[in-house]
Amino acid sequence: MHSPLLKTLMSLFLALGLAACGGGSNPSDPTEVATAEGRLVGTPGADQVAYLGIPYAEQPVGALRWAPTAAPQARSAVLQATQWGPSCPQAGPGADAATSEACLYLNVWKPADARPGSKLPVVVFMHGGAFVLGSGAQVSLAELTKRQVVSVSFNYRLGALGYMANSALQASNQDASLGNFALMDALAALAWVRKNIEAFGGDAGNVTLWGLSAGATQTFSLLQSPRAKGLFHKAILQSGGGAEYSNLAPQVALAVGDSAVATLGCAKAADQAACLRALPVSAILAAQGPGKWRPTVDAQVLTQVPARAFETGNFNRVPVMIGGVFDEGTLFSDPQLSAGNYPLYLHSLVPAGFDTALIDATYALSRFAVLGQGYARAVGDAMYACGNSARRDALSAWVPVYGWELTDPAMSFPQNPTAYYYGSSHGLDSMYLTGNADALPSYPFLDAGSKAAVTSSEGLAQRRALAAQVLAYVANFVRTSDPNGDGRDVATRWPRFAGPTDRQLIEFTLPAITTSNTRFEQAHHCGTVWPAIY
Repeated sequence: MHSPLLKTLMSLFLALGLAACGGGSNPSDPTEVATAEGRLVGTPGADQVAYLGIPYAEQPVGALRWAPTAAPQARSAVLQATQWGPSCPQAGPGADAATSEACLYLNVWKPADARPGSKLPVVVFMHGGAFVLGSGAQVSLAELTKRQVVSVSFNYRLGALGYMANSALQASNQDASLGNFALMDALAALAWVRKNIEAFGGDAGNVTLWGLSAGATQTFSLLQSPRAKGLFHKAILQSGGGAEYSNLAPQVALAVGDSAVATLGCAKAADQAACLRALPVSAILAAQGPGKWRPTVDAQVLTQVPARAFETGNFNRVPVMIGGVFDEGTLFSDPQLSAGNYPLYLHSLVPAGFDTALIDATYALSRFAVLGQGYARAVGDAMYACGNSARRDALSAWVPVYGWELTDPAMSFPQNPTAYYYGSSHGLDSMYLTGNADALPSYPFLDAGSKAAVTSSEGLAQRRALAAQVLAYVANFVRTSDPNGDGRDVATRWPRFAGPTDRQLIEFTLPAITTSNTRFEQAHHCGTVWPAIY
């Protein structure tokens, strides 16, 4: 009987030999590709091939729970990459049903005619979900793939399993990192792409990292991380904000972690790490609550708060697109917010002792028929709009920056609103950035007043045309680092954001795309009402 070590060496030799032979494809099965870990086959479509559920790391179970992400093992058998891998453990409203702690899988879509050596641009999508929800199945990248792009999405550890900061775990792992397991998953996924994407026809030297919401916040973090240097060459940051609060100081992260450890009953264990790793996942999900699960500035994965690093140039300097939607805050407000609680909600957006008089006047109760709408406007302006504006200001001193905002007038400006409305809400622009306007009629946050405009044949045709143009900008940026490309497929030139005195951005709206300069900052009260903390 072969020893385990010999079996591993034989598997590795076989996988590497297969990868070296055949140029990454099988003449009898054009969907088959050879990766460094072994061969796999996908599902062919009319114009592209999908490869789902590819393990990009050792699964973080047992001794690897709350451990740095480990490289995947080689396989001797051909992997049938035809089904989504399970999402990472999550709970609460919006949680995925099919989850498993063994969840570190990614997905690849390639044009049907892509071959090793095609050198197509690559997009790697990092999903959102408030750091506790979501998976790589969050958006469809099929339309982008049709533009001769190799597209990738991936799962990463969530909640306490993804961000738990604990001294015992730190000592057990012996790498000095603290609580950044989700970021290390992202680094592992990007490393897998660098090693393997050419087998799918992609260019490992032309990778765009695209993050949505919590994925965008973590993309800001990866822009700063020394460990991410060279793993991606452009970034799209969609509704991330990326303010200082987005990354925890070590003492704050440890306090959050210690609280969870105590709730889980491991605080007094002789071996805290062993106690934590022996717990059932259900107990961890029940104990984590809505805690501040965020990346930690640990001097290893993250060496500085990204928002501050961008001001000094201490980051991985790549071209970026940064933007979002007009009504960022509506998904994060309480439609039933009471007058008594309204000031408390507003004042929670600034540090204790901050003079809130201007905030109270700008978002006065009398301005809103529904109080939740007022807080929605404030939280969207402060945490997202002005956060994005500040990041554009700082980054534009060092790298090319392109800013956007998407506003659907039928959604954002209802006539005589008397009930809470969601408007052009957080994440809505995904349907345009990915060219999927046909999904708009099923969008769950369409209000009654805007549904007719959005779903009528004329209204949907307008939005399809807008989505096609937005997708063209995205594909150009992915290919060339400039959303305008050679200018042939864009009707309106997207201006470069040049800095605090020249804040030009593009406005994706109807009936036509426009551009503006400083209008965004005025509309969202950036630099006047909202302080530099965002």
